[in-house]
Amino acid sequence: MSIPVEDRLQDRLCLALDTLDRDEIVGTVDELKDLVGYFKIHTGFVMHGPDLVREILGRGVKVFLDLKLYDIPNTLAGYGEAVTRLGVHLVTVDPSGGVEMMRSVVAAADRTAGESGARRPRFVGVTLLTSADQQMLNTEMNIAGSVEEEVRRRALLAAEAGLDGIVCAPGEIGSVRAELPGDFFYVTPGARAAGGSGHDHRRIGTPAEAIADGSSLIVVGRRIRDAADRRKAAQEVLDEIAGAWPAAPGRVTPGR
Repeated sequence: MSIPVEDRLQDRLCLALDTLDRDEIVGTVDELKDLVGYFKIHTGFVMHGPDLVREILGRGVKVFLDLKLYDIPNTLAGYGEAVTRLGVHLVTVDPSGGVEMMRSVVAAADRTAGESGARRPRFVGVTLLTSADQQMLNTEMNIAGSVEEEVRRRALLAAEAGLDGIVCAPGEIGSVRAELPGDFFYVTPGARAAGGSGHDHRRIGTPAEAIADGSSLIVVGRRIRDAADRRKAAQEVLDEIAGAWPAAPGRVTPGR
């Protein structure tokens, strides 16, 4: 299935809606929908379900459903059908469930899209949470090797299974992209302003660094969500992205 290449500047920016308050979620989307292309929900989905997703989609924006899907292949096939029928644009999968599991979600989504005429979402494999560091990987997770080696291993599994991309820290794209499909979609959380706090993210970088490395989508949360002027904060991130992103045909720069 072919997924169109996105060339609008705001489609490089995703806002994480880290709240359970439905009115706040929808209000934030309404406030920033001309500046932010994707809105990421996770716990809000658990609280409010598919109706919240439909309400956000009705605003004409893209929904990133961050579920980190992990289960037996038959269950993942059910998820593939469900998220395709729901109409979301991006869904996370946990590659540690194995290649067969990941293939099942893609196959079910493709089948559903073919039967219904709907567009299926992109599926991206979460390589290693940006809250994990070397010590956590080796001791708490009991995985030998370096962070870079583990990110590469999971990225290659995701590609083998037919996923559309991966989630990784801003500085890790360059070390894996040569071995991955040319149209892979790279989602980078942990993007912070230069000198800004990483909070609970341990592997971080600036939006400009991530874009220069090849990021397809920058995920930002507190920097915009907690700002006194959210629109100004979102525009500042867009400006950083624009400064590092080569000109693309049809690119739209909001607010200019």
